[in-house]
Amino acid sequence: MSARSRFVFAVLILASATAFKPSTPPRLRSAILISWDGALREHINDSLKHNQMPNLAQLIKEGRMVDIEVSGHVTDTKAGHAQMLTGYDPNLTGVFSNTRFRPIPRGTSIFERLQQFFGKKEIATIMVTGKAMGLGPGGPRVPAEAEAPSPTSDEPGDEGEKQARRAEKIRLAGEQNVAGQPFYLVKGNLTAWDGDLPRDARAVGQRTLALIDKFGPEGRFFLFVHFGDADVNGHKYGEDSREYNDALISLDAWLGRILAQLKTNGLYQLTALYITSDHGFDVATTHHGKATHSFLATNDPLVASAGEQRDITPTILQALGVDITTITPPLPGKSLRKKD
Repeated sequence: MSARSRFVFAVLILASATAFKPSTPPRLRSAILISWDGALREHINDSLKHNQMPNLAQLIKEGRMVDIEVSGHVTDTKAGHAQMLTGYDPNLTGVFSNTRFRPIPRGTSIFERLQQFFGKKEIATIMVTGKAMGLGPGGPRVPAEAEAPSPTSDEPGDEGEKQARRAEKIRLAGEQNVAGQPFYLVKGNLTAWDGDLPRDARAVGQRTLALIDKFGPEGRFFLFVHFGDADVNGHKYGEDSREYNDALISLDAWLGRILAQLKTNGLYQLTALYITSDHGFDVATTHHGKATHSFLATNDPLVASAGEQRDITPTILQALGVDITTITPPLPGKSLRKKD
């Protein structure tokens, strides 16, 4: 029986509480980072105040919630997640916005850092997302593919489908990069990737539970989960809409299911869980041009201070036992945790 297996067995037999145990040796910990795309910090706080997010409230009770500011890039999906999942600014990642980007350099993502430090066989690295655009791993494309031709009468599909295809070609034409999407070079280094399709919370949540079942019992893991529902509803209905609020409530419900799955499998005591967002929303609007207010909620009570989005990667790396001072190029951010 491995050291981790012995520890899990001891926890199940001896522990009456089901909270994450910061006394767990870092070498035995796993971590999950969940991104609620477009979740505005102030809206989250208001929902908590009105008791609409019981699962997030319980997580915070066990750990902490701190303010996160987004800086150094446009507040959108590509740039936010590139900084969140590397700890680096756009001058290194090359991801400045949804239209100005390049593939994140090999070896600089949090997934690859964990593999470098522990070895690929010692920790599973997993990514599951609800957006193809922004978090998909698309490869190089020919610039001519981005041209938006005039519609023709023999173009297949109904008028709605034609308009959607033309809109996508126009969007591609605005991209200032043809070398590949931000996670193009990251995908191949992960233990498991599931991020090629746009999906709602139900599909992402069910896939997440299946991945926990698959990799949790095998050993250590780092799992990144992206939910796009709040962002989608915010763009369609507005940050102050019932639909946006309902999307966030749905994400809290899925957080509850994830917590239950970890506890059922005897993994919760070993797993540091972090919830954040890539950006917020401009209040009472359908856009997020200057939406720098994010958050970091966690069951890890050693998280002690507010910070910036670039601090999320070093915080998680430190929690899992990585000496972040040895990383090159040096991380511009800092860990928000007290030392174990």
